[in-house]
Amino acid sequence: MFPWLLDTFEHLIQRYVNKTLHHAILLSGPQGIGKHELAAQLGYVMLCKHPSSKGACGQCQSCHLREAGNHPDYYVLESEKQLGVDSIRGGITKLSGTAQMGGSKVLIIPNAHGMTEAAANALLKTLEEPTNNTYLILISDSVYRLMPTILSRCEKQTLSLPPVSASLAYLHEKGIGDASEALLQAYGNAPLRVERALSEEDSFSYRTFKEGFGALLASASGGGQKQQLLSLANKWKDNAVQVVQWCQHDAQQAYLANRDPRAYARYENCIEALERLQHPGVNKALILVGVLQAFQH
Repeated sequence: MFPWLLDTFEHLIQRYVNKTLHHAILLSGPQGIGKHELAAQLGYVMLCKHPSSKGACGQCQSCHLREAGNHPDYYVLESEKQLGVDSIRGGITKLSGTAQMGGSKVLIIPNAHGMTEAAANALLKTLEEPTNNTYLILISDSVYRLMPTILSRCEKQTLSLPPVSASLAYLHEKGIGDASEALLQAYGNAPLRVERALSEEDSFSYRTFKEGFGALLASASGGGQKQQLLSLANKWKDNAVQVVQWCQHDAQQAYLANRDPRAYARYENCIEALERLQHPGVNKALILVGVLQAFQH
């Protein structure tokens, strides 16, 4: 378990062991802080025959089945897009019978905010009248998108961003030697977002942005600089929103450091660019040219 979630994890385990844990838990908080891992580990404890204050025992038959990925009483409703009513009904059907292993039944719903209205309504009855030894764990980083009726029937566990020191220590342990506060801030101070972005070889990362951005600002003025600007804008156009957000953050930090009016003007320019990027069919490369050009002067 991630160090910053350990206290929450142990608290929930203790309540489960004491039979005071609500049957429906909503884990909410920013992306990239470990909500899915917390849900999975909590689910494993609920299935374990001999759970302790530290987690599942890892030795019982239930633990072995779970580790093999085929525990008959553990269900996860994964969905890339919206979670439809058929998926929810399928999950509810699996929960309606007797637990095959004679213990608890666990249903995890990642990205619960992606449920359609019909799906959410189908889930309500189970939330209100669960079968014996049934636990539902909902996960969301957009709680405002959940129906009020769903929210009112769950016990809410709101998780916060970890302290910067804990995030940096974790990233250094993972071999990210250049982990810094600036790198964390680029990913919303969420350590798992940093780890994921830097581990995906084909992804556009903050490192890539800083290298290109730094080279652009260091280049001499003239035709070569203009060509470099156009090349960078075309290269980054598919990640235009992310690039502008990072430029905005850079301008904000510069303004806070010395109250430079030029930094404030760049910050406002980025805000305008982000609004324009919301419109379909806009020339993203052209918008990026305007944003990047502002940082050259």
